[in-house]
Amino acid sequence: MGITAVAAHRVDATTTERLGLLGIEVEQRDGDASLAGALAYGALIGIAERGTDAAADLLAAADTLSATGGGPLAVVVFPATLPLQPGPVAVLSPAGAVSAYELYIAAAVAAASGRRVEHLNGRGTLASATHSGIASRVLARAAAPAWHELTFARPERSLHELVTRPAAIVVAVPPGSTEAAGVIAGHPDADVFVVFDRAHVQHGATVADQAAAMVELAFGLGVPTAPEVDAERPRDAAPVEAPDPLPDLAAIRTSDVVHVRLTATTLELTNRTRQRLRVRVDLGSEREPGDVRAAFETTLEPGSARTEDTESVAGISDLERPVAVMRHWSHTSEEVYEGGEQRMLALHVAVLDGDGDVRAEHSYRPGNGLDFLVTARDLTALLGRPVARSILPEPAVTSTGETPRGELLSALAAALDVGAGVLAMRAANG
Repeated sequence: MGITAVAAHRVDATTTERLGLLGIEVEQRDGDASLAGALAYGALIGIAERGTDAAADLLAAADTLSATGGGPLAVVVFPATLPLQPGPVAVLSPAGAVSAYELYIAAAVAAASGRRVEHLNGRGTLASATHSGIASRVLARAAAPAWHELTFARPERSLHELVTRPAAIVVAVPPGSTEAAGVIAGHPDADVFVVFDRAHVQHGATVADQAAAMVELAFGLGVPTAPEVDAERPRDAAPVEAPDPLPDLAAIRTSDVVHVRLTATTLELTNRTRQRLRVRVDLGSEREPGDVRAAFETTLEPGSARTEDTESVAGISDLERPVAVMRHWSHTSEEVYEGGEQRMLALHVAVLDGDGDVRAEHSYRPGNGLDFLVTARDLTALLGRPVARSILPEPAVTSTGETPRGELLSALAAALDVGAGVLAMRAANG
């Protein structure tokens, strides 16, 4: 059984067939064929036509959600207008979102198409599928052939960091955001699934977070091919009033970040925190990630930055360098570095106290090896300070085998009915 997608325009046979392979049954309704009509009809998914102005298309979709009722979630698909790429399913979780519905849409598309998932995550563990004990997210990542998660502060602007262009893109759109317009405009060769949290649009972040928690709980109980749960594993309870283990170090601010970037000629390191850090970056080839050819180590004072020359480093001089590329987004342009073979293989961060002693340290794999952020949440975890955790035991990840087309979408639709009930009860109680 598939999930019905109501088309806001005449959909060609190729698109209908392709979406059908993802478990999405296209329905062309007579009468009101607008996107508003499609979503007001109660469809989980609406199909929109790409216009010449992606920003206008996106804003029109957002206005539609504000004007219509329905459950806590709506998805608008902008089908590809060029031949699809053979690449992965890319899923984007921006920092302004409060739910993680995009993970389940991406998992369903990946399971049905047999493609891996590349998750560009801007919300840390709050939107993580690989660093979370939430049962529904374990189910989602187990359904995909492979799930790879990367941390980016601005995931909508980080699609160029993927080695292969994606075949499908799933992007969450927080209220007021227009970043997804750049994704739509820049990827005519991908089916773009734009995920709107209706509860967030209509009722605010707190209510949306509560509804999303109920949806995830229902989804975790509703998929019939659930992985086994290790019942002997103790519950990971959140330490609500746990003492700060490092009270003499400065507090972490939400804006704190450590940024490292490899360009054609330099290694750029920026410490936008109040901590004194010792940083080491291992360099080498993307073809041989286990072979460290060179390393830079330096101490970064709070709020400082440093640039190291890489042109004269013998260990990597024979490797092709990344090149500068100007990328144009919906409202801005930005120079980024792509290609080449030189890469950052590892980033080692140590937090120092006033005497220069190491108080905490951790090593990170820097995503695509060219641009990487250690976020405030990462730093909080590094210092051993309390972070939000799941109250559920962490299930063991096991393969679910071949996932029937539409199964995950059907389970999500059923779970969303639970969320809709939560919203209806809230409305009834004022």
